[in-house]
Amino acid sequence: MSVNILYLDSSTEACTAGVLAGDRVVADFEIAPRGHAEKLLPMAEKLLGQAQIDFEDLDLIGFGRGPGSFTGVRIATAMAQGIAIARDLPMVGISSLTCLAAGAFRRLDESGEETRDVEVRVAIDARMGEIYRAAYRLDGPGQLGTVIEESVTEPTFPLTQSKRVVVSGTGFGRYPVLGDGPEVFRVEADALPHAIDALELIRRLPQADRIPPDAAVPSYLRDNVVGRSTTTPP
Repeated sequence: MSVNILYLDSSTEACTAGVLAGDRVVADFEIAPRGHAEKLLPMAEKLLGQAQIDFEDLDLIGFGRGPGSFTGVRIATAMAQGIAIARDLPMVGISSLTCLAAGAFRRLDESGEETRDVEVRVAIDARMGEIYRAAYRLDGPGQLGTVIEESVTEPTFPLTQSKRVVVSGTGFGRYPVLGDGPEVFRVEADALPHAIDALELIRRLPQADRIPPDAAVPSYLRDNVVGRSTTTPP
């Protein structure tokens, strides 16, 4: 049975949205460090029109749950929640770090490189001398396995046994030394999460991962920033 999905994400400098309507995927992506709140909904409406469906035709709402910019994560979560509540629809949150990794594997595959036995390390600049980091491998077609769990940390990565490594995300642009090492054969220092990868992740999720709108919460990873509990810098 086909499912119509709308996805919204503004957890980083990128404002990205996508629609999966049956077998058709349309997505948009814009670097917009400011103005996420003004850009995201019009972007979604345009994509729904391109997919030839309306809000009433949606079955599931996805959102970028972070980590990333505190303000940006809140915007996408609240906007997705509002649509889901109005239509009485379930939701699913996608990690910005997992989405980054999915994009890195997609681009690697499109380039003709072998993806087997590759570790993708992802990092987003968290400011304050820290990064949001994680690492993944492919356990099967489109199935990401975790090598390093999500965390906020100083700009380092623990040693792993991987011989072939791709690094992806703005954390590597901010701290280029993180991409050094003989095992690293591809660096994507300006990569950001893209809705097209999030939609593919959602498509593969079991229905058990769907949540009601009141259970949709951001993932900040960082605690006690400027007196606020569990937030990231704006």
